[in-house]
Amino acid sequence: METAEIIFSAVGVLFLLLAAFGALKLNRRNFLLGIFLFSLLPIIGEYQAYSAVGEWGMLATMMAFLGIAIVTFPTKAKYGSDNVAATTIAKKIGLAIIAVNLFQAYMILGVRDDVPSQYGYMHIVLAVIVIYVVIKSNSDKGFSWN
Repeated sequence: METAEIIFSAVGVLFLLLAAFGALKLNRRNFLLGIFLFSLLPIIGEYQAYSAVGEWGMLATMMAFLGIAIVTFPTKAKYGSDNVAATTIAKKIGLAIIAVNLFQAYMILGVRDDVPSQYGYMHIVLAVIVIYVVIKSNSDKGFSWN
């Protein structure tokens, strides 16, 4: 295992733990910060791979995760279940994050052989964390972030 792989793995787990902590404690800032920071890792990794190989699919992956990073950048905006428009958009963003991460996990674990498999599992973990939040927000009518 290379040094960069160890660093990316450790940092990725740290960011996933931050997102999970935010999801469990209903702390929107930590949840979004964990997702935002985790989304930067595929951008960095795919950029390095694109610089070495030059495949256009790597640019598409970078752009997908750049989009996730943009929409999950933590802001001070407060909203709860009373703001229907904001919660609807948040759920759609959550579904997009789930779809992108599950697709990336499929690509890493099933298609690409140049990416270590632990990164695919990390994408699955992030998707599960977001699924938890989406289910929690749908089942709890008084759902509100801290």
